[in-house]
Amino acid sequence: MFNKKIVFFFWFGVLSTLPQIAHAHCSAKFDQIVHIYDDFENYHALQQVDAKKELLISVVNRENCQLHAILSSENQAQLKGEFQSFPYQIKSERSQLIGSSSLKFDFIENAAKLTLMIVSGTPVKAGRYNDRLTLKLYDKDNQLLDESDYRIEENITPKTSLSVLGYSTSANTINIGELIPGKVYNMLPSLQVVTNSDIKLSLSSENNGKLVHSEFKNKYAINYSLNFAGNWLNLNRLYNTNFSYNGQTVFLLPLKIQLSDFERQAAGEYTDTIRFQISPLNF
Repeated sequence: MFNKKIVFFFWFGVLSTLPQIAHAHCSAKFDQIVHIYDDFENYHALQQVDAKKELLISVVNRENCQLHAILSSENQAQLKGEFQSFPYQIKSERSQLIGSSSLKFDFIENAAKLTLMIVSGTPVKAGRYNDRLTLKLYDKDNQLLDESDYRIEENITPKTSLSVLGYSTSANTINIGELIPGKVYNMLPSLQVVTNSDIKLSLSSENNGKLVHSEFKNKYAINYSLNFAGNWLNLNRLYNTNFSYNGQTVFLLPLKIQLSDFERQAAGEYTDTIRFQISPLNF
């Protein structure tokens, strides 16, 4: 009788543990992918800091689970657009690269924050770009628990600026000194154009290519020509030119003028106003 009782209680103890083993099965899954920060659309190549996009990935039902996730990029960690593709980086607080476009990351409690970055200095043309991220959730035995996709769609806006560099200028006013017939004046400033898109540049002269006497405007004037980025222009009409963005972000455009062989002009000040205007194309 004594031996039979020992056997009986032994088997009862083993059977009573089976429901607990079944209950410990991991049923975790993705909850949300929340977009918490994004300054991609304002990125330009001359900025001093990286552009960032942050995502918060959360999971539910992770009790008794040891989890990790694998992220992969459809475009091999490139944002792909109509005009070009360019690389970006993906990081998290607890992650490691497992391929050129794949990342393994862990969760802190029930969430993980992913940071996507465009490294400053990366040439990027304005336009629409996209990629698709695939996230797969695994338990400690590398069993697939859940899968989710997140589509990146970014519209990087045109950024253009026009400034005057060099020479001594005050409020963009240039004094070329004594006016000498036929002289070429080289000591003029240069225009600097900064852009991330194709642009149209318009140039016009208020007096149609003439320096006009400040007092006797209708009587005395001196014709001149403008050399703009190596080309001599006659300013009796509006001049337009286009610049195509091909990875070059900064255009430096030198200026110089040549006076006509004038004679019998009154002493005094002669002036003209040249206007430059830039605008993005294709937008």
